[in-house]
Amino acid sequence: MWLDPWTLALQAVNALILVWLLTRFLYRPVIAIIAQRRAEAAKLLGDAADVRAQAGQEAEALAAARAGLAAEAERIRAEAQARAATDRATLLDAARADADGVWREAQAVIARERGAAQAELQSAATDLALFIARRLLTRLPPAVAAEAFQAALAADFAALAEPERRQFLDPGETVTVASAVPLAAPVQQTCRAMLAGAGRVTFATDPALIAGIELRAPHATLRANWQAELQHIAAALGGDK
Repeated sequence: MWLDPWTLALQAVNALILVWLLTRFLYRPVIAIIAQRRAEAAKLLGDAADVRAQAGQEAEALAAARAGLAAEAERIRAEAQARAATDRATLLDAARADADGVWREAQAVIARERGAAQAELQSAATDLALFIARRLLTRLPPAVAAEAFQAALAADFAALAEPERRQFLDPGETVTVASAVPLAAPVQQTCRAMLAGAGRVTFATDPALIAGIELRAPHATLRANWQAELQHIAAALGGDK
């Protein structure tokens, strides 16, 4: 096969021109584009690495914050439990103290009510005993009672110490002989003889005495009557608790 040299030359020139054109208008832009894409990809990868590093840092900070919050929550829970235990103990102590106070108050109220009931019963029993004694004593003839009590009064007067007896025998004072009923003349005479040293002797009637006689001087009193005896009985019964 025969090849024309000029044809070969033209083909070679065309090839060179094509190569130059490809290099000029295709290869270099493509290379530039590829380089640009590579640069952009590298930049994206760098940005992604930065973002990944920042995300890691933020994740670490978040984990640290979560751990701190968990520790703080645990501390708050422990403090709340301790405070609740303290408050519960305080409330229990206060409730116990209130219960003890209520118990003591109830015991005091019961004791007061029991004492009041006992005192009321004792008073009622005393009143009943005195009432019965008075009813029995009213059946005794007054003259007999007066003579009996005059004898008792004379014995009590004789038993007085000298300073006490002098209070009834002062020449400057008046002594009153009180009785539940008027005394008979012999009894009055006996009383005057007993009080011979007194300045003046008078006689008075006092039904409250029930029966018996009472000497009343300005600064002393000597009793020998049922009223005084009943008062002694009432005091004894009232004190026997």
